Amino acid sequence: MINELEEQKIKPWAGGRFSQPIKRRRFVVGDVHGCICTLRKMVEEVIQLEPDDTLFLLGDYIDRGPDSKGVLDYLLRLYNSDYDIRPLLGNHEQMLLDAVADPSTRSLWYGNGGWETLRQFGVDSPESIPQIYIKFLSFLPLTYLLDDYLLVHAGLDFQKADPIKESTPNDLLWARDYRVDSTKLDGRTLITGHSVTPLFEIKESLATKHIKLDNGCYSKGEISCGALVALNMDTRELLMQQNIESTN
Repeated sequence: MINELEEQKIKPWAGGRFSQPIKRRRFVVGDVHGCICTLRKMVEEVIQLEPDDTLFLLGDYIDRGPDSKGVLDYLLRLYNSDYDIRPLLGNHEQMLLDAVADPSTRSLWYGNGGWETLRQFGVDSPESIPQIYIKFLSFLPLTYLLDDYLLVHAGLDFQKADPIKESTPNDLLWARDYRVDSTKLDGRTLITGHSVTPLFEIKESLATKHIKLDNGCYSKGEISCGALVALNMDTRELLMQQNIESTN
């Protein structure tokens, strides 16, 4: 159980931790969607995360999978243990935040896994989810702009003259089926999740300016999908962990 003291540690994180220097090794993990056992194995056994590494995550920690609350608890524990984790906001987290703020938006979230997430929290309405989780999600940024990479959950609007600066939050959280114009990335590679992508296409994307990391982790048993995928950002090596969630 996360106690009150741990909750108070979130605010300094929002105030400056995301802007601190990147550490020794850099990794980024694709969409988790409530797959806590798979995420834990990825972090602890595949990546073997150490305190002097930096771990980025592309959003969509909740909905569809079996334990959304467990995923958020795990991310909070990593943070409170002084690991350098830097999660992005995903569209599923935004749907939850919208559902808390505006009841008229709840049907969208409920239709995309929200009902099951409420059950996993043991509550029957979005406003009953403990505030520590709402605070955590509300602090998450929409982008990470590095010298060599741009990380966003979904994508950019490449019709804009400067998509890095001019893309809207809706673009960053929901964009699909866009054509990447690498001349507008200032030499960076775009890394996204959001759109479930077959494993062969993820591997092919490593040679391009748009690396895709969502393999539909929650889709256990689906051909060419159903793995949690991560990238070693320094070597451009893919790391994969098949879904190991219980079917019970």
